[in-house]
Amino acid sequence: MLRALAGVIALAFAVQAAAQAQEWQFRSFDDGAYFTGLMSPGADRDVMFLCGERSPKGLTAQQTGNMEPDITPRDSLRIYIGEGVLGSYDGVTQRRQDVLLIVGATGYRLPVVNRNSLYSSWEADLPATDAVFAAIAAGSDFEIRSDTGARVLTSRGFLAAHTALTRHCQSMFTAIGKPWTSVPAAAAPVVSMREVAEASIRSGCGGPATLGPEALHSGDIDGDGLEDVVVYWNGITCSAGYPRPFCGASACSAKFFVSSLHARGVPPKNLLTQGVRMQPLSNGNTGVATTGRLSSCQNRPNCEFIWYWNGREITLLE
Repeated sequence: MLRALAGVIALAFAVQAAAQAQEWQFRSFDDGAYFTGLMSPGADRDVMFLCGERSPKGLTAQQTGNMEPDITPRDSLRIYIGEGVLGSYDGVTQRRQDVLLIVGATGYRLPVVNRNSLYSSWEADLPATDAVFAAIAAGSDFEIRSDTGARVLTSRGFLAAHTALTRHCQSMFTAIGKPWTSVPAAAAPVVSMREVAEASIRSGCGGPATLGPEALHSGDIDGDGLEDVVVYWNGITCSAGYPRPFCGASACSAKFFVSSLHARGVPPKNLLTQGVRMQPLSNGNTGVATTGRLSSCQNRPNCEFIWYWNGREITLLE
């Protein structure tokens, strides 16, 4: 945990660099062998917070050519700080403890910062719930300061980017069987997917509806510990208007209400299927089995298609 150093502003030298105007942004990458989630102030890559590990897609480094991935500990975010901030490398030092994050009148000293020769930068791993993240998000700017250089950065967009990053990291680590145990400092309020699903039924029917046993299927699809819900319209009869508005001659709509997608504003996945059931998966998550037509079975047992959370979206298990 970072150690707060009160009153450091009064003892420190004057800031040499003006606060950067770029807003913090979240990005994610997955080449099939390794994933990375990161946040940085705009296009400025001199300072980044990130997480990374093996991809749930399961490709090897030999297949993708990614031989130098970012591998970070569970429950942690890594900070990368470039030479543009801390000054040119002296060719000798590999570890240092002179780097501070200054927020208002308080300084937070980084733990041991290690040299990363591959990227010509410095790095340290911080607990994802460290108080410094909430402090930065609550301010207008913050400073990275060391004995060899300093830079002031904006806090604009930091809260949204940090929230998106921690959600993504938690989701991806869960997908590979290494769920985080911590709760992000900027965690969003929990939204009930069952309530969202029931509201969508009322909207689809234009009023009340009768729900049969096949209407709602639930489980933890994305591995975040929250209930996710699949609405299967074969089990729903609308009280007004057309009784089964989302069913055809042989198949009905199935909508996936997944908390991780809902938090990002992504619409529910929608499939036409002849049946729905929930399928426990080996990684601890819940998959969704849908039934297809005989012409599309492709030698699948019981003509079922298994859909699962790959850390970013719902996809078909091949």
